[in-house]
Amino acid sequence: MHETAAINDLDRLTAIFDRISAVGARPGEGVTRLAASAEDGAARAIFAEWMIEGGARIEQDAIGNQFACFDWAGEAAPWVFAGSHLDTQPRGGRFDGAFGVLAAGCAALAMSHDLGTMRFKPACNLAVVNWTNEEGARYQPSLTGSGVFSGALPLERALALRDGVGVELGAALAAIGITGATQNVPPRPKTYVELHVEQGRILNEAGRGIGVVEGTWAARKITASWIGRAAHTGPTPMADRRDALLAAAQGIAGFEAVTAQAYPHLHRSAARLVVEPNSPNVVVERATVWFELRGLDTAELDRAGQAVLALFAKAASDTGTRLEIAADMLRAPAEMDAGLMALVGEAARSAGFEPLIMRSVAGHDAVALQNSGIASALIFVPSVDGIAHHPDEFTHPEDLQAGLSVLESVLRRLVEAPAGQDKKD
Repeated sequence: MHETAAINDLDRLTAIFDRISAVGARPGEGVTRLAASAEDGAARAIFAEWMIEGGARIEQDAIGNQFACFDWAGEAAPWVFAGSHLDTQPRGGRFDGAFGVLAAGCAALAMSHDLGTMRFKPACNLAVVNWTNEEGARYQPSLTGSGVFSGALPLERALALRDGVGVELGAALAAIGITGATQNVPPRPKTYVELHVEQGRILNEAGRGIGVVEGTWAARKITASWIGRAAHTGPTPMADRRDALLAAAQGIAGFEAVTAQAYPHLHRSAARLVVEPNSPNVVVERATVWFELRGLDTAELDRAGQAVLALFAKAASDTGTRLEIAADMLRAPAEMDAGLMALVGEAARSAGFEPLIMRSVAGHDAVALQNSGIASALIFVPSVDGIAHHPDEFTHPEDLQAGLSVLESVLRRLVEAPAGQDKKD
């Protein structure tokens, strides 16, 4: 890529990135843009306007996945997808997800410009995608939109998901103008490419600017509820209390102790706690905790999961409460497409970067697509100090530009390739 073109691409990315980053931002508190919120709707509108100005048509499916479609090669041509997500965690960082959507949009606009100058001859169409509820902050499970598109999650089940105050996802989507499928959503693509900030320190510690993800860790996610009995915190005799929060506390402590001792290399968390009725003068009647285990070996995750479930049952027995397992899900690890990995590696080296082959602990929309049989690539750029899901999340401009350059090169090769072939230099 010529230096002038690179500067123009970075300027284009910075301009739209700043606009999107302002949606849901508060000084010192990062960005809160939860899926299907008013802020999410505003960001979607900015993205759509930007892409339409660049010549795309915008389509949305029934779960709200947003497609900026560039119909370069005709109705019968295969499709290439590229993108990520615009939703964030509460008080999250501005780079997570949004960078991948907007970088793909910038690449599409550069390619579209070259189409007008006859320097680009596409054999495929391209869609820049914003997947719904990747984060899973407001609605669980995460990867909702890509899960529905790939067939892993039934649409009806996804639309019926409820947030913490009982609002169904379908109703929340309708509130921001998403009420059903359109007729022109692009079909399953032949390939999908996702650019993302690493959210870890591996690239920084290795001194590399580009990571090529070969696969991801598996994740087991358990939602456990302990049900006790509400009572006055003052006069109720201690022997009569059925304290669900006490049970949850014992469950969390046991979860940490057992996994730290028997499975120390697994990544673990008890990251969300909801108590009801949540009054300082009432013994907690229901306490719900979201637990997570991540690792490479699904058999080991199964063993660890069974061990912690037994501990949860003991916590219920010891406190006179009742245990309910509301969810117990295993997200299988993904092995990314080898041919696309090689293509990304070639594009990185052509741009002057020696890529690092690595695994992702975090899940991304590329996991849902790859596991459904859609050949997918996941490209990482460094995150300063590995900070993620926090206002201090940051990636240097030169690393953003590196990722954008490699992504554009990969997409050009894929879009110019005849159907069923990956073009290589």
